Amino acid sequence: MYRRIWKIKYGTGGEDPYLFSTNNFLGRQIFEFDPNAGTPEERAQVEKARQNFYRNRYKVKPCSDLIWRLQPNPP
Repeated sequence: MYRRIWKIKYGTGGEDPYLFSTNNFLGRQIFEFDPNAGTPEERAQVEKARQNFYRNRYKVKPCSDLIWRLQPNPP
């Protein structure tokens, strides 16, 4: 069975006393990476992008993060 490599997660409100938000982070969307999901080609593509970003992390801007660009658009 195929599982998606990226899973969207919605914030349900924070319990951390050191973080503050006017809406308690309710509805915040983040993508989580599942290293055991996806095809071997997709996992290899993500690993290659991760290694490239790590090698060049002091030379490139965060907006050039290819892993971020590999995330799907939410439905």
